[in-house]
Amino acid sequence: MANKFYFGIFLISAATLMLEISLTKLFSVMQFYHFAFMVVSIAMFGIASAGTFLYVKKPKNPLFICAVLFSVSSVLGFLFLNSTSFDPVRASVDYLHALKLISYYLLLGLPFFFSGVIVVSSFVKHQKQAGKLYFYNLSGAALGSIGVLPATALLGEKVIIVASVIGLLGGIFFTKRLKNILVALALLLLFLFMPIRINIADYKELKQALNYPNSRLLATEWNSFSRMDVINSSFTNYAPGLSQEFRAELPEQIGVLIDASNMNAITENKNLDFVDYLPTSIGYSLIKAPKALIINAGAGLDVLAALKNNATVKATESNSLIVNLLKSGYSDFSGGIYNKAEVHIEEGRSFIMRNEKYDLIVLSLAGNVLTGLYGLSENYLLTVEAFRSYYNHLNDNGVLVVTRWLSYPPRESLRLFSLALEIDEPAKKIAMFRSWTTVTLLISKKDLDSNRINKIISFIEKNKFDIIYLPAKFDPNKYGKFEKPVYYEGVSGIIKNKEEFYKNYLFDVSPVYDDRPFYFNFFKLTKIKEIYSIIGKNWQPFLDPWFLLIFLLSQTIILSLIFILLPLRFLKNIKINKGVLVFFFCIGIAYLFVEIVFIQKFILLLGHAIYSISTVIFSMLLFSSAGSLVSQRLKTKNIFKIKKNTPSFLYIIIILFILIILYQFLIPAIINALIIFSIPIKIILTSLVIAPIAFFMGMPFPLAIRLINKKFIPWAWATNGAASVLSPIIAVLVALFFGYSIVLLLAAFFYLFGMFFLRNSI
Repeated sequence: MANKFYFGIFLISAATLMLEISLTKLFSVMQFYHFAFMVVSIAMFGIASAGTFLYVKKPKNPLFICAVLFSVSSVLGFLFLNSTSFDPVRASVDYLHALKLISYYLLLGLPFFFSGVIVVSSFVKHQKQAGKLYFYNLSGAALGSIGVLPATALLGEKVIIVASVIGLLGGIFFTKRLKNILVALALLLLFLFMPIRINIADYKELKQALNYPNSRLLATEWNSFSRMDVINSSFTNYAPGLSQEFRAELPEQIGVLIDASNMNAITENKNLDFVDYLPTSIGYSLIKAPKALIINAGAGLDVLAALKNNATVKATESNSLIVNLLKSGYSDFSGGIYNKAEVHIEEGRSFIMRNEKYDLIVLSLAGNVLTGLYGLSENYLLTVEAFRSYYNHLNDNGVLVVTRWLSYPPRESLRLFSLALEIDEPAKKIAMFRSWTTVTLLISKKDLDSNRINKIISFIEKNKFDIIYLPAKFDPNKYGKFEKPVYYEGVSGIIKNKEEFYKNYLFDVSPVYDDRPFYFNFFKLTKIKEIYSIIGKNWQPFLDPWFLLIFLLSQTIILSLIFILLPLRFLKNIKINKGVLVFFFCIGIAYLFVEIVFIQKFILLLGHAIYSISTVIFSMLLFSSAGSLVSQRLKTKNIFKIKKNTPSFLYIIIILFILIILYQFLIPAIINALIIFSIPIKIILTSLVIAPIAFFMGMPFPLAIRLINKKFIPWAWATNGAASVLSPIIAVLVALFFGYSIVLLLAAFFYLFGMFFLRNSI
């Protein structure tokens, strides 16, 4: 085969992964994070459907036309997404609206379908070169997965055009006809000059803010993982939990939104008396002029409070756009707070691992942006391990302060307390109080003595907040009265018998760990009827991750059967080799399981979901492509027999099984060892850690392709793709129940299970 053919495969694969990751990001900006994870299933659905199509119909030389259709459908799919937002609130009462999610699968899946046709038809035509072909397929995809980061930072939503253009360039390498080349170049020029403007859903905060009279969008900037909007709007009124005892007006504020949501604000450095009425200021009532660390500082409200109270301030904020905004354009407006404080562009868990201790650690509400890959709000700042780390980095007299939004019925406040109780089981170091909108947790390094308790009570009484818990006598539900003191009763139930309370309470409020970092998931499947009866019409199931996962799993199973597997069952004269299909299904599940677990685990190390997504996918694909290329040299004759000095397929599966088990135990230690390094070094080291297992994971697929009957290749591809459609959702469901460690173990057994069926079928 000519090298230009391989290069065409390389470019198409790069464009496909770039499109997949960029759609994930754009989904998060345009709509909710909850729906971003669908893109993985959408992509695999389209790619898998290509196998079914090629089994039923065998077009001649489809490569060039499919490259053009990939490019065109990429742009059209984005325009469709841009013009038809899914409203989860409406879908909760109008189930026909929920069917719009199916249209996402069908229309957004089209470019991935055309990409799949190119790759599958190439495997069919060049079966004996499967290892080399798979190398170019995976290495191109690896480049696309990492190239999307600078492309997004430079071009924002126009990254879609970049993916489309790369697809067109790939198509040029599949044709010699001048007419085809001219068509591709004409489309390329059309796309390059096409105006692209992202449309934000009406229910997002940015759209709501700009609808206020005299509101103005001051600036929009992108980096590799987020979009930042700066607005001047009366909608901006950011002072979480501000006491009603503060009667004056707030200083002027400039709104800052990340991904069109998560509103916080830059506050003008004038008339700052309101700061003393914020719940987070409790720390300065206990410790004068402390050495303070503000984690996830956002636009700096908690930094402002610390500086006003003469603290020596260090702060972490993982988004460089916000830090640069306050250091340059709004330095004078904010009083130069990010120049006075020592600000680090870093994730809090990583920064705090340095051997330094503080009088006061504040986990800021401003910077808690939801960035989980699967929209389930994985948060490694709010786990038992995170709290232990904060606690261990307090001075002997130090205090940890955490403020979160108040929810009713009580959910987050009780989980917050359950986390604290894992640090201090007698609850002698813990205090908790609430405003009308927030709940604040305080954990002291030493037991709360009468002096500190009196200071806490004095602060709470001054601001007319309500005590939820103190290791002393107090009057709950005193100022912001509910019909019953439900928050106090919940905390009391946990203290009395936490295991029984966690079991019987309406919501899951038990503490979460790094292996199951779903802090914001409170759903109990066994309590669904009771939840609905209590919340009633206010329950919005399409904003609940559990309901959404079950809905999407059902949808993907149905679509996979209809478009991928069912058509094959109705073809005549087909002798089904079930063992082969089981093998391809199993390795499809196993590969995605390993990839998903690695993405989740390395979020903790790399500090942001998009860094983890790109690094893990890039490393997996790159080193898998190397394994695929090496597999091309293995002879398929007697490949299952174990002979001395003879590579065996069985050897490869056994090695994979052992490696997965080893990684299961080694990853936590690896993360702890590497977490202190800078982001670039951590990305390189993460890639090297993934390399050994990814190398061997690249071998089973091309080896099996070379082993099976040529006519079954499209069906094998479709089955493998069907597994890949289902595996992201199944992996998250398993993780929610049992943790990501179990997902990784299941991957190991899927490899063994698949090998058993293949060995008895060839």
